[in-house]
Amino acid sequence: MSTAGPQHVRFTEWTKKQKIIINGVGPAKVPGRGLGITAQRKIEAGEELVKVPVSALLTITSIPRSFRLAHEGITVHGLLASFLAFGALELSPFTPWRETWPTLQELEDTMPILWLSNRKPSNCLRSPAMVFPRQVCALPPAIGGRWGSERMSWHSDSSSGLLCQQERKLQQDWAIASRAFPDETLEKYRYHWLLVNTRSFYYEPQGANYQQAREDRMALCPFVDYFNHQDHGCDVAFDGEGYTVKSDRVYETGEEIFVSYGNHSNDFLLVECAKRTYPNVVYIFTNSILQDGFVLEENKWDYLPIDDLVLHKWIYEPARKRLESAGYLGDYTLGREGVCHRTQVAIRTETLGIPEWTKFIEGQDVVNMCDERKADSYIVSRILDVYFSEAANALNYLETTTELQAGPQKMLVKRWSQIKSLITDAFRHTANSHTGLELASCSEMLDEKTNEFCA
Repeated sequence: MSTAGPQHVRFTEWTKKQKIIINGVGPAKVPGRGLGITAQRKIEAGEELVKVPVSALLTITSIPRSFRLAHEGITVHGLLASFLAFGALELSPFTPWRETWPTLQELEDTMPILWLSNRKPSNCLRSPAMVFPRQVCALPPAIGGRWGSERMSWHSDSSSGLLCQQERKLQQDWAIASRAFPDETLEKYRYHWLLVNTRSFYYEPQGANYQQAREDRMALCPFVDYFNHQDHGCDVAFDGEGYTVKSDRVYETGEEIFVSYGNHSNDFLLVECAKRTYPNVVYIFTNSILQDGFVLEENKWDYLPIDDLVLHKWIYEPARKRLESAGYLGDYTLGREGVCHRTQVAIRTETLGIPEWTKFIEGQDVVNMCDERKADSYIVSRILDVYFSEAANALNYLETTTELQAGPQKMLVKRWSQIKSLITDAFRHTANSHTGLELASCSEMLDEKTNEFCA
């Protein structure tokens, strides 16, 4: 563990002038992880480590009124990005802080939206796969919105992926910002838009009549954005006067201290986060310990969305109407312990009669072992097996392709390997469920898929 560079020393001195209270912690180089916050002495549980007053935040009220009026209709995210990109004179007081932020190259190495940045904006809005279909199909379906497997060739709606959703937001903000600054470039704006995306904190002043959507209530918070994220860690609280970070446990001198921003899947983190080799960047809604990439090594919240697998192929219109009426249409997920309850309900539109299905969603005990085995068989053959094949095919492609840079390729191999492991655990959990689905049968399928992947 060593101290951070001179720009971080200057920034720490700057924070004192902003009346930011820092207690017993500081930025330091963390081996294998870039920059993080470490304990400079023994920290007791419940200690207030950092307190940032509202006056030190960068919010929409930090932006001159004339600048805001020139961006009528833009999101808070887009306005903050435009101010960072084009409000040079007004930004000079923030120079020590800005010097600690990542460069464009550092973002390009780790953010999927920049891996395919040569695409034309019009194509970004319609379909990320229109220009580079093979590379986009190498993205997990939750990110790219596409499936590479022939078994899923009927589903190719890239607009459903996290990446296209992110790009759409960017392009909508740029459409307004570019009218205010017609001589500026999308490249410059995109860089600052991603800085806001990876560093902003949820911000809602007490007593304010907020017009923005919940996901657009944000501010940039100096020093707190140094903390790396883990699926458990210190709480970050906002009380109207500012942000406070309190220790969740005892930390020894030199130990890295993390914060947690809640239950985000690794696909979400991969799209929304960035990693800096040094100095590291830390994030807000999407902060993560980005080791060897930018997905968490251990993430108890990780899951895979499986609406494509459940709805678009197997569930027909009458069953859809029943599911919608009962409040169970969509939002299906797969975790290490198997599919979620909503998926179980959807699958049983195929295995139960309407009276039994109604009792099932009401929580009544109507278990018939034959029906339950059939439901588990559906889960294995129509969800787990298909997704496992997708992972194996993607990994085979990534091991041999020359179409991707080394950094993105390594990160995608890591994520697909995590997906393969998650599905394998779900297989085993299904095999050990109360239905008595034969473990040997499930193991044979696993061995077959593993051999196929290793071949």
